[in-house]
Amino acid sequence: MNSHRSVYSHSSLKLAEDCMRAYFHKYIEGRPEPGGVPAKIGKIFHEAMSLHINDGYSPEDAVFFSIYKHNGLPDGERDYFLINMVKKMSRRLDEISNEHADIISEMHLKIYLEEVDREIQGFIDVVLDDPAADQLAIWDFKTSWYPFAATKTRQLPLYGMMYREMRGGYVPTHYKALLIFPRCSEEDDAEMELTEEIMLEARQWAVTTIRHIESKDPMDINDWEMTKNRSHCEFCSRAALCAGGLLNNLPSDGVPKDMEEARAIGDYLLAQELAIKKMKDGIKAFEKKNGPIPIRGGHWTHVKGESNPSIDSSILMQFAADHDIDLMSTAKIHPQTIKDLIDGDTTGFLRSQAKWSTPRSKFKFVEAE
Repeated sequence: MNSHRSVYSHSSLKLAEDCMRAYFHKYIEGRPEPGGVPAKIGKIFHEAMSLHINDGYSPEDAVFFSIYKHNGLPDGERDYFLINMVKKMSRRLDEISNEHADIISEMHLKIYLEEVDREIQGFIDVVLDDPAADQLAIWDFKTSWYPFAATKTRQLPLYGMMYREMRGGYVPTHYKALLIFPRCSEEDDAEMELTEEIMLEARQWAVTTIRHIESKDPMDINDWEMTKNRSHCEFCSRAALCAGGLLNNLPSDGVPKDMEEARAIGDYLLAQELAIKKMKDGIKAFEKKNGPIPIRGGHWTHVKGESNPSIDSSILMQFAADHDIDLMSTAKIHPQTIKDLIDGDTTGFLRSQAKWSTPRSKFKFVEAE
């Protein structure tokens, strides 16, 4: 196992604040981060913005190169969505920039916290420095579908404090930070003034959290408590591992940390695969004869799926353009979105273009209401 870190980040400190056990699995054990669509899209977009701002790539070239670098788009995402997001951010920067303003993307921050003899680092997505107007703004892009208030995270005041310290303590009179949501409208920006008070509070939070982390025994997993706030578990990639721990000395989330553990998981799966298939076939047949099977938290049963429509994306985009519909603000083009468009099309054109899936009966666990 690794010892405590010498360099921390906002994300590592936030993880420790949310759940010490999750921090242990990621930073002490060094287990790999299970990938996800939101994280990958965020990386592709941030890379594309950096290529566009710092290297002069067109929005199209920046997005395509970034997609290539990150081994393709996740299923359900479209390159033209990302291109439009980069174009929208580029227009916003053009509107507020002038000959006196400097625009910097992906600025690396790192400062020394003497209180704990540790460093903390991060990256600012965009810095807008306008000395003539005595103002400076830092932007942080969030590629989530739903905006949230800047006060929901300490990231902005922490970055503001770090950036100010790297400038020798000087910042303009008007110093602010914004959360920018490229999928949403400009009205959804979350802005805060970077006051002395909130920056000092962010620094103290970092110091206190580091001290809490380093008070733990890196050799004893039980010293790293799981969160009592279950809302943190809902989207946590390590929720299964935290809750399940080790099964037969294997991680319950199924993510190996090295080749030895991967081989052990493979052996375990091979031994269990036939038994699991037989049990599932048996319980499915039993349910068909006897009805739903109640267990703790719900029941196993056959559930009939819905018939969902699909329409060629080029037809949908042209229809949206003809009817002044902004598909960028309707979240993903998923079946419910298409159903809503079909229901709202009084001409019947979209319905005539739709192909409907044949619903299947699925055997699944249904949670109790």
